[in-house]
Amino acid sequence: MSDEKIQYDVHDYDPVNKYIDDQARLKRSASTWRYAKSLTLVMVGAGILALLLAWAYYLYKKPHRLVSLSEIEQKVLKNEERLIENERRLPTEKEIQTNTSSNLTKSEINKRDQKILELEDKLKNDPTNQDLKDKVVNLKAEKKELQKKLNQLNQVQTNVIHFKSQNTKLGNNDVRVVTRLHYDDPRNLNPNEITCYIQFDNPDIPKIELSNKNDNSFYLSNYNKTKYSINDQQIRDLKNRYCLY
Repeated sequence: MSDEKIQYDVHDYDPVNKYIDDQARLKRSASTWRYAKSLTLVMVGAGILALLLAWAYYLYKKPHRLVSLSEIEQKVLKNEERLIENERRLPTEKEIQTNTSSNLTKSEINKRDQKILELEDKLKNDPTNQDLKDKVVNLKAEKKELQKKLNQLNQVQTNVIHFKSQNTKLGNNDVRVVTRLHYDDPRNLNPNEITCYIQFDNPDIPKIELSNKNDNSFYLSNYNKTKYSINDQQIRDLKNRYCLY
């Protein structure tokens, strides 16, 4: 038995294994190429879509419409004609008279102002001089008449009233204290008269007229004072604090 020889066959499968590896490699390459091609197509499509959206947005937001050169030339010519026409136009006789009268009236008003200042300076040294006081009163009356004339020449709206209000409380009631600034001429810096009143938020309570700074009279019925717990001192305090005299 020990002398018996074992025989066996050896088969070389290297070519088969190589063939299988090559086929697997080819399949992987084809799959990678397909993925790359798909990704490229998607990117190209996205780029085209972005360009189309950008173009649409530009058209939507376009700031100015396109105009032809002929339209621009026509507009320029019209503007030049309008400028030439305005330069050729001379003021009418009425306009000249109005401007002249306005300037003369202003000059007269300035003269009155200067004279009033001079007399008021003299009155400081002689406050009992009735003649000086009368002259000041007359000059102010003349100035007022000249101012009315100037307003008519300039067609300025007169007798303007400005309102300023402040919210507060009167007792337990919500109110607005309203100051009225009266202007004979709205161009004046200082009002000619200042008055004041109290307006209740409750429409059942009538407003209280407080008149001007030197007039301390006002009226609210005793019935409303009792019903809404308001007294005269509260009204005076409100006037002194909130009326813009």
